[in-house]
Amino acid sequence: MKLYYSAGACSLSPHIALEEAGLKYEAISAPTKTKVLPAGSDHRKANPMDSVPYRELDDGTRLRE
Repeated sequence: MKLYYSAGACSLSPHIALEEAGLKYEAISAPTKTKVLPAGSDHRKANPMDSVPYRELDDGTRLRE
């Protein structure tokens, strides 16, 4: 699972929930100002709503706000 987050956004609660549940996940910074993921792509391609947090499950399903 991937958790896309941005500092200062409402990303803390899903992060805490994943930690408390002991689930494995990859935290990926998706800055709301620059829109650029660490890999260099635009995060709006993965999430057209342009919001964080959102999760991408291992099967490709995306869960948004």
